[in-house]
Amino acid sequence: MAVIDFLPDRLNVPPVVYRGFTTGELGLTAGIGVLLGIPCGIPLAFIPGVGWVAIPTCMLILPLLLVFIGGRWISGFKRGKPENYVWRRLEELRARMGLTHVLIITSRAWALKRSRPIPFEGGA
Repeated sequence: MAVIDFLPDRLNVPPVVYRGFTTGELGLTAGIGVLLGIPCGIPLAFIPGVGWVAIPTCMLILPLLLVFIGGRWISGFKRGKPENYVWRRLEELRARMGLTHVLIITSRAWALKRSRPIPFEGGA
């Protein structure tokens, strides 16, 4: 029976689906585009002759624009970084905004007044 001596690193990596996005990243980008399409469509809804149709139209067009424009950017952003880099970065942003307390991102160096090394004063 054949045995695999090594397991390639890329075996469990989610595949790139479209323009540098994995499935989760593509869904996240499309969801952000839908949410951004609502405030972009509200001012257009007050134009005479356009009406309320502008809001769902912007909700459909903005995700497409974000995927096309963001695909090139995200592939350059992720180049040379670990597979979960985008998700860890988003988790760090959530922690800095105070929305989650999963990550420890504060430093206590100033609270302990230890910003520089303490000189050793012992003799032996």
